[in-house]
Amino acid sequence: MGHTIRLSIPPRNDHLALVRRVVSTAADATDDLPDRRIDDLSLAVSEACANAIDAQRAIGEPTPVVVEIQLDTGTVVVTITDHAGGFSPDAVDPLPSVEDPGRLRHEHGLGLPLMRSLSELVTFERTDGGTAVRIEVRADREDPV
Repeated sequence: MGHTIRLSIPPRNDHLALVRRVVSTAADATDDLPDRRIDDLSLAVSEACANAIDAQRAIGEPTPVVVEIQLDTGTVVVTITDHAGGFSPDAVDPLPSVEDPGRLRHEHGLGLPLMRSLSELVTFERTDGGTAVRIEVRADREDPV
């Protein structure tokens, strides 16, 4: 198949619903991914976009966030590229353990583990001006029992 869709969105949260709609519609058009996997991808992409928007807003960077959707047989890859100067996922504070009651008050940092659990592969690459987050979902995923 091999199609690519590219969106440039202002760094504002009111565009997240549009991104989710475009990602879901594009992934559905492949006829390869089950609805559950499309929902997983949509949520993971929404988390990545929200992180990118938050990072850009924190530094007052108005450049659009770029969302690129690559469709191939049995695989959808979405890359979200921000212009917030870059970050290292290893530098994010670890989450408290699930047994720790303090976890209930932990408001940030849930996006990275969530993205990883919803997709087959999540990678982070530094770009000239920020970070590119690549999220891959495949139709042949084996769900754990």
